[in-house]
Amino acid sequence: MKTVTLNIPNISCHHCLMTIQRESRGVPGVQFIQGDVAQRTATFEVADDEALSRLKTILAEVGYPVAG
Repeated sequence: MKTVTLNIPNISCHHCLMTIQRESRGVPGVQFIQGDVAQRTATFEVADDEALSRLKTILAEVGYPVAG
């Protein structure tokens, strides 16, 4: 497992973080750790690059694409 912090510009409130947390639960090999509304970031533990890729795809599908 590795810890990654993703820049997600569409985060604007705690509801956004709750949505990101809920959606990330369905991605095998991904665990939501925390989010920061002010910094517009979310931190996750991911099992591997494939899990990270799946996470990014899911986030984009629900309106929270990762920047960069």
